[in-house]
Amino acid sequence: MKLFNSFIAIIFISSCATTNIDQRQVIPELSDPDLKKGKIFVFSNQVDPRSMNIRVNNEVRKIKHTQTQIFDLKEGQNSVFSFMSIAGNEQENCDDQPYTFDTKTFPEVETYYFLIQKGYDKNKILKILCFKDFEVSEEAFLRQIENPRSLGNEAFQSIFNDFMNEFVF
Repeated sequence: MKLFNSFIAIIFISSCATTNIDQRQVIPELSDPDLKKGKIFVFSNQVDPRSMNIRVNNEVRKIKHTQTQIFDLKEGQNSVFSFMSIAGNEQENCDDQPYTFDTKTFPEVETYYFLIQKGYDKNKILKILCFKDFEVSEEAFLRQIENPRSLGNEAFQSIFNDFMNEFVF
């Protein structure tokens, strides 16, 4: 029994340990200025154990929590939309429409960064959790992928502000 308790204690302690992985080494496009030009980076920080879908410019891929997907940026109109596919229906995104942007609006921007977070659907009577796609700066993106459990990021602050405005004020 003493050996069993020691074994459980070791597992518990090791499960609390975090690994510090430099995502710029894992994803070389993040540190090479030439490789990241013309790309859309999407980081999933939505803490859902299930794989979800991300559609960028009509290309759909699976993405898991703390995973990064890289897509090619198109000239002109681009779109980003995260969702779960249930019985062939796209569900669980806070917005009914994809996040869209036009590269002609800011031609000097060569790379776009997005975070997927859990948020609250403020359009529904019952406040249910859903996915929210946020465009963020490169600095915020890098901070988030280096420490995905951190609460000090732009996306979380926006979700918190939405929650406070909806329920408190």
